[in-house]
Amino acid sequence: MMEQELLRDREYKSKVDWWYHGVIILLGAMTIFAFISGAKPLAMVALLVATLGAVHALVTTRYRLTHDGYLEATCSILPVKRIAVADIEAIQPTMAPVSSYALSLNRLTIWVDQRPWLLVSPADRDGFIKQLRKMNPNIQLLKSDSFI
Repeated sequence: MMEQELLRDREYKSKVDWWYHGVIILLGAMTIFAFISGAKPLAMVALLVATLGAVHALVTTRYRLTHDGYLEATCSILPVKRIAVADIEAIQPTMAPVSSYALSLNRLTIWVDQRPWLLVSPADRDGFIKQLRKMNPNIQLLKSDSFI
């Protein structure tokens, strides 16, 4: 049973904060207003593309732990980030508001080669950490960084 559990991919969706929903609502409202008010075509197209991009990120941002030992992060049209779980040294909670493959500020920093590699925000944070440490028991859990 345990061996079968490790032989399947596990997927974790990104947690989504209220502010991200607010961005989508604001962009959508601005897009509708631009079309109704007869704004310049370039403005209408730019707002429509921005709105669709934000929705696409909402639908596609996720983290996959593969049966062959990799962590894959996907977010909209950005390239898939992939690393062997065996190469992950540590995980650290953070709220750093930098650009990342995360739709929440409740994030985890993935450390590789003594450097931060990627910020992620799995909705099932505890399950994600538990599965990573099951795949690589050497992963350290660092204390939260002081960035607020």
